[in-house]
Amino acid sequence: MKNLRHSVLFILVSLLLINVQAQNAEAEKQLEAEVREFATTYANLPTTKDKAAVLKYFSKEVTSVIYVFNISGKSRASTGDYKGFEGYLDNLLRASGIQLGYDIEEISNIYVSGNNATVTYRVNYETKIPNGIWVKGSETVNLAFEKRGDIWMIVHYTIVQFEDEKLKGTCLCELFISEADDGEVVSKTTIPSGRSYNTEFNNFEFRTVGGDQIIKVKDKVYKRLKTGAVIAMRDGEEVQIGISNSKKETVLMIIGDDLYGDSCATLKTKK
Repeated sequence: MKNLRHSVLFILVSLLLINVQAQNAEAEKQLEAEVREFATTYANLPTTKDKAAVLKYFSKEVTSVIYVFNISGKSRASTGDYKGFEGYLDNLLRASGIQLGYDIEEISNIYVSGNNATVTYRVNYETKIPNGIWVKGSETVNLAFEKRGDIWMIVHYTIVQFEDEKLKGTCLCELFISEADDGEVVSKTTIPSGRSYNTEFNNFEFRTVGGDQIIKVKDKVYKRLKTGAVIAMRDGEEVQIGISNSKKETVLMIIGDDLYGDSCATLKTKK
């Protein structure tokens, strides 16, 4: 009788293990399909404009850690949440003509434990703009999931990113300003340029004519009117590029919006 009980118990445990293994195998297939579906949905965002289709994979309580090695060899870390990711998607939707590449190279690990799971994969990413590549590189991504009902939701993600090439991004500018109305301004601007950064020096010459300021830099001429409007010449026509309240604002506007507009997504000044 004792041996019979042991045999029955062994059979029951074996059946339970087989059932759990089958459930885990099914969950692994579901998670792999979901990750690949997410990658496609995200890459198509600039075309579909469907932000909700991307966000549906994420829990409202999602958290994140992103670690980036940029093209200069420096690194930075940031943390985020659902609102931050949603804001990032909004920025992508506002960008004109942007295209995304997000190609999964390998899903290296899927681990399921009950209603919790992790998926690790490597992806090649690329952000394109009409005149070329904005930035491209590779990422190792780890997603943590919780199963809620029949749906697996991303509750945390960690990304380690390596930039390989960058043609547009954050530019750093340092200004040396002569405060007199007709004084010069010298700028030192660091801009992304492929696999490295370039540093450009420019000399801005200011001259007051009839209450307006004429600004010369390189072979270009700008005007700052009495109203504060900054005017650039484009294709033989005068175009207002903004409103400035100071010599510093005028120079930064010219650098960020005109001289290096194709390279500077944002412009930071060195304090």
